[in-house]
Amino acid sequence: MSSRTLLLLLTLTLGLVSGAFGYSLLSSARQAAALQAAREQAREEGWAAGEAAARAALEQELAALRPLRIERAPESENQPGGAEFAYAYLEPRDEALMPFYRQVVDADLFKHQPEIQAIDGMFMLPRPIRFVTAECGEINAFYSDERGEVVLCYETMRVLRERGLELAAQNGIAGADAQTLARRYLDANVRFILLHETGHALITLLEIPVTGREEDAVDQLATTLMLRFAGIDESSATVAENLRMASHWFLLRSTGQYNLDAYADAHALGEQRYFNLQCLLYGSDPARYLDIVTGGDLPEARARSCPEEARRVSSAWLRLLLPHVAPKFQMSEEKAEQLFEERARQRDRNGDAPYIQ
Repeated sequence: MSSRTLLLLLTLTLGLVSGAFGYSLLSSARQAAALQAAREQAREEGWAAGEAAARAALEQELAALRPLRIERAPESENQPGGAEFAYAYLEPRDEALMPFYRQVVDADLFKHQPEIQAIDGMFMLPRPIRFVTAECGEINAFYSDERGEVVLCYETMRVLRERGLELAAQNGIAGADAQTLARRYLDANVRFILLHETGHALITLLEIPVTGREEDAVDQLATTLMLRFAGIDESSATVAENLRMASHWFLLRSTGQYNLDAYADAHALGEQRYFNLQCLLYGSDPARYLDIVTGGDLPEARARSCPEEARRVSSAWLRLLLPHVAPKFQMSEEKAEQLFEERARQRDRNGDAPYIQ
């Protein structure tokens, strides 16, 4: 075989080997690209499936949280009511607290709280709530889940009366008028405190979901109940004055100087609770309570959002409580709103109505 022929054969062989190697590389690259594309497609399909599953799960969670719409049952007056409250006034051992014991007994305090009486027997509670006044050994009011009791301490009543007298002195009020103001201050704050603790009881017994601080939530409920269920014979001005006296107590308990424990406390700072209550009051009727803003008790920047905030708070509590209403009182959210509005109009008419002496 000539050298020329041998060279030709070697060249042909190398060409075949190179072509096969090149084809192998190209095939491997194509296979890798195809595999990568398949992986990406699978990943995208997996993401899509995962997202769809997540959305479905979220929708189920939201559906579970969405409140039921309860329509008024036919002949609801003949339907059963809820668990009725119990009331007790315990005699203190400390003689200095006896005036407050006699005061609550003589006035039958709990039976004359319009908001508490309005919701007594309204809810399907697993057990009744017992309202108690007692000597506690400290300034306090609380809900005891173990005993199912809302407790108002006589020591708290004593301090509230003292603060009312101080408020009268600061405003140049003396004598019988000072005593009257102190009594009104005591009554307004006792009213708010009892509703605040009742809120804790309802959240616990009805297992009502709360997404923020529970203390803030029950402040909102107490304010809403005082706005919605005030006595028919009480004018809107009286309701507002009661709430503003309650908010004043928040400021008196604040020093303006806080340590780490104060910031970590379950309660908001006194100043924050004060402005939150002012916001809900103003937002409930901006035209009626405009003086809260013009008088400097609520900054304009906060006041702008208060009507919507008040609406959302009131609507949220209504929706949270309606599913637990006893059959006797069941109604739709719209019907409840109509009743609240009619009650407010009735209070306004009674507050402005003349009388014969």
